This record gives sequence, C-alpha cells and structure tokens, in this order.
Amino acid sequence: MGGDHGPRVTVSALLESLSHHSNVSALLYGDRDELATQLKYCQDTSILSRIEVRHSDSSVSNTDKPSAVIRNKRDSSMGLALQALANSEADAFVSAGNTGAIMALGLYYVKSLPGISRPAICTAIPTSSGRSYVLDLGANLDCSAEQLYQFALLGSMMAAELDGIEAPVVRLLNVGEEDNKGHAYIQDAAALLENEPLINYCGYIEGNGIFAGGTDVVVCDGFTGNIALKTSEGLVAMVTELFRAAVGNSWLAKLALLLVRKPLLKLKAQLDPAIYNGAFFLGLNAVVVKSHGRATETAFVHALDVAIDAAEHNLPEVLSPILKQKIDNQIEK
Repeated sequence: MGGDHGPRVTVSALLESLSHHSNVSALLYGDRDELATQLKYCQDTSILSRIEVRHSDSSVSNTDKPSAVIRNKRDSSMGLALQALANSEADAFVSAGNTGAIMALGLYYVKSLPGISRPAICTAIPTSSGRSYVLDLGANLDCSAEQLYQFALLGSMMAAELDGIEAPVVRLLNVGEEDNKGHAYIQDAAALLENEPLINYCGYIEGNGIFAGGTDVVVCDGFTGNIALKTSEGLVAMVTELFRAAVGNSWLAKLALLLVRKPLLKLKAQLDPAIYNGAFFLGLNAVVVKSHGRATETAFVHALDVAIDAAEHNLPEVLSPILKQKIDNQIEK
C-alpha cells in the first residue's frame, strides 16, 4: 500500500516479477478490494495461484511517525507483513512505504543480528568498473565509530556473499584521504577497522571517488550517505534533461544519435536509477528491502529481484553465525 503510487505499481510489479520467478510465491498485504482491482488485470492462473491476499484495515502513511506506528499501527499492512517475516511465513519483505516505520517495525518484530545495534540502509550503485555497496543511506543520521565499524563488517560480508568477492575493498567516506582528515568519530572508526582482520579496510574515500570503481563497500553515516545518493540521482536527471534539450528538434543531431544509438542505450541502462532500486535494511535478522517511494513498475520489479536474490542466498542466516562467533571470541578475550 506504500509509495507514491500504491497498489497500481506494487501489484503490477509483483505480477511481472512472478512471471520471471516460477519458484516464488507472495503474501500480499493491504486493502482487499484495492488489491483485487489490480489483480483482475492478470489472466495467468499459474501466477495468481502463487499469490495469497491478506487483508488489513489500515496502512502506514508517509507522514506517520515511527513511534506512533509502533503504538497504533502494528496491525497495518506493513506491520502484518513484518510479523509474517518474523514468524518465518515469508523469506523476504519488500515495501515502498515509510522508511522510519519499516525501521521501527523491523526492529520490533524481526530484531537485529547478533552484535548489531542498528541496521543500515544499503544499496548498490553503479561505478566505472561495476558496482559498489554504500551504507548507511538514511536510517541513522548520527553514527558512532562503533556503528560505522558494524556497517563496514555487514557490508563486507554481504558483498562477499552476494557478489562472490573474496576480500571486498572497504573504505570510509570522508572529506579527504589523509589520515588526519574528518571528524573524530570517523578517525576512531578507521582505527577500529584497521585492527579488524575480517575487513579489508583500505582507508578513506572522497565523494568523487565513489563512482570511480575499485571500492566494493563505502561506509558513512546516514545523513552523509542520503545526501550523496540524492545528489547523484539529481545529477543523472539533470544531465538527461540537458541532453534532451541539446538535441531538441535538430535533424542533424538526431541523425548523429542514430549512429551512436547502441552505446547510448547501453549507457542509459547502466545509469538508470530504476535498475538500482531496492535497498537492504542490513543488520536486521531477516531480508527487509525498501523500494524508493517514487518507484515505477520497472523499478519496483528490481526491488523484488533484490529481495529474491538475498532470500535465495539466505543472507541473514549466513551473516548471523559469523557475527555470533565474533562476539563469542571477544567474550573469551
């Protein structure tokens, strides 16, 4: 029920996703009548047979405060879906709804992984050599050195599991690459990471280095990460608009575009924000994925793909014993 477009996008995206994943079924939470209106457009009974609609009288709005949601909307569509996840009725959760509410209800029902104080929002972004995971992107505006260390550990283990990277390169986002640059908590986090054998920490990275490639995991506080993400999205949108304006109605420019059509389409596909939609709440003890609220059907399909991929890798189940073993080792010391 969440996001700017509600069931019109989320349900149609689900139908599209299920058509590509014959081994996946779905629990669909929300207003029964609204969901039925969207489901009637599907004539494929093999897809419909894999969808179970579960009615909820209430849903979480974008203006609801997380504390109020915990008190009054635990039986909302979002709350019921996260309860199903916590009860192992589902392997993954996806929503385009209120980020703070997902965080609050996720901690309430799903809990966090061993030794993790707060989950971080993490997503993949395109780079010149592939992609890089960036976290936190807005779940925690203020972070301690210990939390940045936890984010780095989570991001490194996730990149190793999902992308098969033996020793992911991890860097802290900072205002410079020199050791004496940045806030004290960033320098303290760097000291923690330098002494962690489970993390291939390679120093600081500046904002202009995020897209250069060569770094698998970029770690920062949620305030900095969210601004960096939104700025990059705005830049892509501006460049696209300027390009269209530059071409205009010029027949010569359009003719030239025909000659480079294939590489331009490839570039567009690489930079399209829709294909990077779907961010993990990394650190929760289950797969919880947040879609952009403005997501189109195509973008929401990608968020579903992210969730399905993480579920197939049993990501939290992979991370949990490693974190627990680390805690046990620290206690022994």
